[in-house]
Amino acid sequence: MKISLGTWQIAPSDGFWTTQNRTASESVVTTAVRLGIRHFDTAQSYGKGQSEQVLSKVLSRYSSQQFSVDTKIMPSTKAVADILKVSQMRLKAVPIDCLYLHWPRSGFDNRSFLAQMAELKDFGAVQKIGVCNMPLSDLESMISNGLQIDRFQRPLSLLWTRELKETQDFCIAHNIEFVVYSPMGMGLLSGKYRQSTDLSDARSESFCFDPRCHKQYLNLLDEIAAVATANAVSMPDVALAWTASQNPGILLLGARDSKQLESDLRAVKLVLPQPDLDRLTQAAKELEKASLGVCDNIFSYNW
Repeated sequence: MKISLGTWQIAPSDGFWTTQNRTASESVVTTAVRLGIRHFDTAQSYGKGQSEQVLSKVLSRYSSQQFSVDTKIMPSTKAVADILKVSQMRLKAVPIDCLYLHWPRSGFDNRSFLAQMAELKDFGAVQKIGVCNMPLSDLESMISNGLQIDRFQRPLSLLWTRELKETQDFCIAHNIEFVVYSPMGMGLLSGKYRQSTDLSDARSESFCFDPRCHKQYLNLLDEIAAVATANAVSMPDVALAWTASQNPGILLLGARDSKQLESDLRAVKLVLPQPDLDRLTQAAKELEKASLGVCDNIFSYNW
């Protein structure tokens, strides 16, 4: 399992992380480099380019080091090559490893867009192409229609386990690297946020606060707390350790300050007893079951 720094949290985006400080963001990237991380995940939409700019600014200080960055682009009628140039200008000398379709759009020809991305890979502009947040059924359709996808990225945590085994099996069968983000459920598994009113950003609208899911969410938090107490660790430690135990190809860690990143890196090495992992999985499945009639993905979106 490769550890990468995800940079969604270092730039305010669409109502998320609205109080993030740019100085703290630069410090997070600096800390990641110091702690040996050489792979970074970003997107054009993170802070409307701010995340890519922060990465470029910090990584340019380490001219002797080799880094790779994955970035994501939204579906558009513009030529993909022209969209990619925006990221290349922001990232400057840092090479783009994987280019993702960030968010497939309903009623849009996502396949043709991905075909353009594949052409850029053939030309050597990027090394890999991937899809992010795509329903598994759509990914299956893309592959069956002849597209080669190198990476598939989706959220994975005790908060969101939907179609986990099916996705892992499909990726293995088609030689697709499985990449996961938000291993702590956007911070909602920390135990700090039991009610929507505990939050002041877009996370307050998360599906887990829907009356049809809230009871199961609170039960999940209680189970995490119990496991944390039994193992003398924190609730974030437990949440991260569970996600790491699922052994994805790449685990994206998101942090808003250096201290959090250092803690996260320790937590992913934590090995919890199997009975504890099982009780956590069961509580997550109860929340998953409750969410089936509420939304199709972690952002309370319905395709």
